[in-house]
Amino acid sequence: MSKLKVAVEPKKLQQVYLLPFVKSLKIFSFFGNDTLRQSAWMRKFSARPDEDVATRLDRLHERRRHDEVLELVRRRSERDEEPGLLWRKARALFFLGSSEPRGSDARLSRIVEAHEALESALLSRGDEDPEVHKWMAIVLDERSGLINLRQRLNAAPMVKYHLRRACDLNPRDFEAHYMLGTWYYQLCRLNWVQKLIAKYLITCELPNSSYKQAYKYLLQAHELRPRAMLSNVFFLGDTCFQIGHYFKARYYLNMAVDLKPRDDEERRFLAKALHLIKKLDRYDLSKNNVLFYNYESQSFNDV
Repeated sequence: MSKLKVAVEPKKLQQVYLLPFVKSLKIFSFFGNDTLRQSAWMRKFSARPDEDVATRLDRLHERRRHDEVLELVRRRSERDEEPGLLWRKARALFFLGSSEPRGSDARLSRIVEAHEALESALLSRGDEDPEVHKWMAIVLDERSGLINLRQRLNAAPMVKYHLRRACDLNPRDFEAHYMLGTWYYQLCRLNWVQKLIAKYLITCELPNSSYKQAYKYLLQAHELRPRAMLSNVFFLGDTCFQIGHYFKARYYLNMAVDLKPRDDEERRFLAKALHLIKKLDRYDLSKNNVLFYNYESQSFNDV
């Protein structure tokens, strides 16, 4: 296995990171924090194929018995290059790594091994497997983020590529559409100061993004599993708010408020939804209906 260490940033750049307006960019993550990663929807990232071994691996995963997943995969070493086993191995390694302290060698080692398993899967007929691409996006974002911020931002286009492949290969995959919508949304939420820092201090060109693209995939996720996640409904409401479609923004935000939060992360989204609803009180929504319906009929071709 290749050895990787968390890169040490130059002293001048370390001092820049300490500035208050830079901190939010330094902890930037496309798919949320560790609390969100451990939530129920992340644990259920799996299809259930007919094969007995794959089914056993998925059941062990749902019970969080990730060490047993690795042991079962290792016992079937003669089939170790099968994409279906490799992405499940990577998934187990990801969750085992996520349980280690952030910045630790143990965490990075698990994630690097997961990335290598997925690379092997792509070389072993896995390019047509949506789960391989979905988990490559997750693991690649985590691996690059553990090294440093520059690596995470530079890896962003490849993360998007794998998520789009996952969505194209499996249009019914809620998680892939949710993550791709979140990817676009998080980039749109960066302010101009953060974008300048990324470009001139971190020397990284951010990929293009738009709220229309975020809306497209967040809406598809919502249609696949209505009200499944409070965060997805909130992102839809905030996306409509940001592009000035306040009538639809209130619709989604009211829906978010009606959902019962399941953890602290969702309680924070609930508070944000309530705050945005108060902002909407300033607008005359009766004049916004025509704009909303025109927006719905527009094409959402990606840039």
